[in-house]
Amino acid sequence: MNHCLDTMEARLSDLLQTGLDTGGADAGAAFARLAEECEASGLHTGSTLMERLAGLLEARAHALEKEDGPLLDALFTAEHYIALCRERWQEIEILRGWQEQRKQEGEGGVFT
Repeated sequence: MNHCLDTMEARLSDLLQTGLDTGGADAGAAFARLAEECEASGLHTGSTLMERLAGLLEARAHALEKEDGPLLDALFTAEHYIALCRERWQEIEILRGWQEQRKQEGEGGVFT
């Protein structure tokens, strides 16, 4: 899951750093592949967000007048989703560490 989040974050960052210059129709296809990867990793909302970005990028590649608003909105929603996923992942890891500590203490081991 972390690999998928890292990839999502990198792609979104690249898109922002290029000033939303998508690089043509290939950008939409790259986000579509990322959506499949997210789905396979269990990040269903991430998959939906990447599919939305893929569609927007595909449409943008064929538009004469570029509309930044919908693309930026989807991009920032995806960034917020990634931040929430990372926060949840940290909570799970903290809980797992706490449970492991309690288990070791219960078995008579000393945890320092």
